[in-house]
Amino acid sequence: MRAGARDRPGRGGTAVAAAVPGPDGRRPGPRGRRPRRGDADPGDADPELTVRWFPSHRPRRGAAPAVAAASPLALLLDREEIVLTDLRGRRLVRGRRVLVTGACGTVGAALCRRIRRLDPAALCLVDNDGRRLERLARTLTGEPGDGRIAIAVADVRDADRLDAVIDDRRPELLFHAAGRHRLSAVENDPCRGVADNVVGTRHVVDSAVRHGVRRLVFVSSDRAAEPTSVLGATMRLGEMLLQTATGGPTCFAAVRVGQVIGASSAPLGRPLAHRIAAGEVITVAHPEAARHVMTVTEAVGLLIEAAALAEEAETFALDMGRPVPVLDLVQRYAAQVHSPAVTIRFSGLGPGEKLAEKAFADSEQRIRTAHPKIWGTRPAPPPGGLPRLLDALAAAAEARDADEVRLLLRRLLPEYRPARRPLSASEVTREIR
Repeated sequence: MRAGARDRPGRGGTAVAAAVPGPDGRRPGPRGRRPRRGDADPGDADPELTVRWFPSHRPRRGAAPAVAAASPLALLLDREEIVLTDLRGRRLVRGRRVLVTGACGTVGAALCRRIRRLDPAALCLVDNDGRRLERLARTLTGEPGDGRIAIAVADVRDADRLDAVIDDRRPELLFHAAGRHRLSAVENDPCRGVADNVVGTRHVVDSAVRHGVRRLVFVSSDRAAEPTSVLGATMRLGEMLLQTATGGPTCFAAVRVGQVIGASSAPLGRPLAHRIAAGEVITVAHPEAARHVMTVTEAVGLLIEAAALAEEAETFALDMGRPVPVLDLVQRYAAQVHSPAVTIRFSGLGPGEKLAEKAFADSEQRIRTAHPKIWGTRPAPPPGGLPRLLDALAAAAEARDADEVRLLLRRLLPEYRPARRPLSASEVTREIR
């Protein structure tokens, strides 16, 4: 999905006309109605034809009045933000040594801030960007000389350097948030995606077991459920690495995170709001595209809660309700920034994209946990010969053989079904007639 991506007029294919309802449920006039059978072929349309939606702040006829206490965030998500208390997290973190990989990412940095408040004995921030690490450490340090905060510049792809850091810091609790999480980047460069998300995770898991880390939490994605993208496949393989890790006292958990509002790898959030406020054209993949959306606070709370709840190699997800239609999200943002009009262009689904993600595959049994808003599952056992196939996958990624990488992903994951091809703008038009 490319909701929020800037699209300049005159570039990038045919724009598509469709009726986009406003908050009051009304649709634009004849110029903005849905295309119907018998209309001119979309290829004959003006290439600059777009959807222009004018927000209405009047309540929908017959709808209940808005609750005055509802936060802008709750109105945006169409649900209340799920508040996860720190009770279990504080018992887990207080007085213990904690290490976070990918500490400078949106989720990683927020996780470090939350952990800092839970009074760990020590907190080590690991990232491959030294300058950003130093800035993050300064924001976390309560006072000069606070020895509880340490930084280590390391890339999870470098097994020796990573192992040296874990050996030196001896964490009891490890959150693995490092990786490549932008769908388009991983789809365009599957070799780098495998190196970061599979090989890097393998290094973290092996080192954690070797040095007796008590708990390891892997930040996965809802794209891991029935993956159609390379990103989803690499996330699912990361989960499988946790399932097959043996030989030590480490307790593993994977957490499937939805689209995080404000994350640099997600087009939803602040960038989208800024573009709407600036009157820029908003590109949406498909009129029916929907995503599970969560806040950074929810993502961080889920990670800490899952670390406390985990008993064996389990996978957790937050109950976020139904996926949010991307068009609805755009409209709610527009209402919040009082935008007089929003122009939307449909680009068609990109490689690996689905109309909607889901937290669990149909074949996965959902398990209740001690928290009413967190569900778990124990995915099916990985296929035999996993280590050998992973070695071959790592070798193909290092050799920059993208075709072999994709082939091995399909051998490793029978449930991985790559999207056949992107939908073009004209195909989107035909679908919404």
